[in-house]
Amino acid sequence: MKTQLIERQAQIKKLKQQEFDCLIIGGGATGVGSALEATRRGLKTGLVERFDFAQGTSSKSTKLLHGGVRYLEQAFKKFDWNQFNLVRDALAERKNVIQMAPHLAKPLPLIIPLYQFWQMPYYFSGLLMYDFLSGKQSLGRSKLLSLKQTLELFPTLNTEGMIGSVMYYDGQFDDARLNVEVAMTAIECGAAIANYVEVTEIIKEGEKCRGVRVKDTLTQETFEIKAQIIVNATGPYTDSIRELDQPTTEKLLKVSSGVHIVINKSFAPGEGALLIPKTEDGRVIFIVPWRGFTLIGTTDEPAKVEDNPQATEAEIQYLLKYTNQFLDKTVKREDVLSAWCGLRPLVSPTHAAAKSTAKLSRDHTIITSKSGLITITGGKWTTFRKMAKDTINKVFNQLSFSSTVNSSLSLIPVVGGKDFDRNELDKQLATNVDDEQIRSHLINYYGSRSLIIQEITKELGVERLTPKYPFITAEVVYVYRYEMAQKPEDILARRFRLSFLDSQTSQQLKERVSEIVSTLQQVPIEK
Repeated sequence: MKTQLIERQAQIKKLKQQEFDCLIIGGGATGVGSALEATRRGLKTGLVERFDFAQGTSSKSTKLLHGGVRYLEQAFKKFDWNQFNLVRDALAERKNVIQMAPHLAKPLPLIIPLYQFWQMPYYFSGLLMYDFLSGKQSLGRSKLLSLKQTLELFPTLNTEGMIGSVMYYDGQFDDARLNVEVAMTAIECGAAIANYVEVTEIIKEGEKCRGVRVKDTLTQETFEIKAQIIVNATGPYTDSIRELDQPTTEKLLKVSSGVHIVINKSFAPGEGALLIPKTEDGRVIFIVPWRGFTLIGTTDEPAKVEDNPQATEAEIQYLLKYTNQFLDKTVKREDVLSAWCGLRPLVSPTHAAAKSTAKLSRDHTIITSKSGLITITGGKWTTFRKMAKDTINKVFNQLSFSSTVNSSLSLIPVVGGKDFDRNELDKQLATNVDDEQIRSHLINYYGSRSLIIQEITKELGVERLTPKYPFITAEVVYVYRYEMAQKPEDILARRFRLSFLDSQTSQQLKERVSEIVSTLQQVPIEK
């Protein structure tokens, strides 16, 4: 199988030697999406990420591809056209993401429990509008469910006082894995992309941005990257990059934190997810099946920008409180297998400071400084493709030539989504991977790229890293050679997702994974 090996040092060499039309700072969803968009439209494109791909906000979502049911409610209540547009754009994109990454994304039924008869027409009519706005991109029709039908989808729901539920469809995905595969797809299309490269200075000619000075944080080497246009897609770090451009610039963001916890699948063993529509402080909470576990989130608290935000005990207890109100099984603190905190880059209204982060804009914002620095921030995972299109349109507005390809690009699959056929892949993998659980795992994580891992197993065998889970040694080799994973935490957190699912087991595997990575780093990647 001819598939491009991704050697980080080769990418670094391209960043040093080439002059780019567009250089993107930030390797989260917005950054890698913009890199893919720019490259496909004919731009010579570079991207640098200070940490690992998706290390920040883009790996810490609720794993939902959603239009935003509550945003639609706000749009009608407040006659807010911006909220309406946000929902419409997201509904148009859900199915696109599923089609480009069918191994990582799928439709998901969600239920809203109903306790009073007036809630039936209220929620159902709103969800019918949600379905209508989806149009041809619909993932399934909303339905009113009896208590029996509700329990078939969500068997552990506490039905005391309930009269039924309403079910609707959104999408579900693996955020960090999609982020990585979009980045690798952009590289295959011709972009030069590297993680662990930190921007320390913006270089200007006259008053215009014309490049950056960076530091390779793995080798401590510094070098310059030349580019006509610089794009700032750094999420919560947006203002720090803007200050490199203009030290006196006014801050654009108010950051909030979102905490999630993970518990065993047995607490929510069904195929459906639960939306708790309103907590005492006006938030919504999701209880979602994900990767064989149960994911619960999220909180929304004002926060400061830091590299590794931690979930507080108060936030964990907040989620447990509402979980235990809606489940018929008590979830104790010791049942929490993992907890994490992500930062949301929320754009403050320009006319006045908001009193609460819940009132700040969830839509994306693009601004251009006097020096030409383009900043894209806000938004959400579901609309990352639209955010990328809008950003690269701004890039072309500044360039002296037009795109050879317009912004209405045909949808292309990410690297693991190419030629994806689940049954055929399982049949091919079965020739030397006997364990059905491992085969299913490889297909659901890597799609058609699982066949590359199969080739590696012919050399290394099919050895589990731990008896508890289907991760195998050959995967470590694959993500190092083909997904630019540099450190054990890159593998365990963002390629395997194990740190997010079972932090204790992930910590136990760190030394073993580190040994494999160290061995790989001593052997040059064969071309």
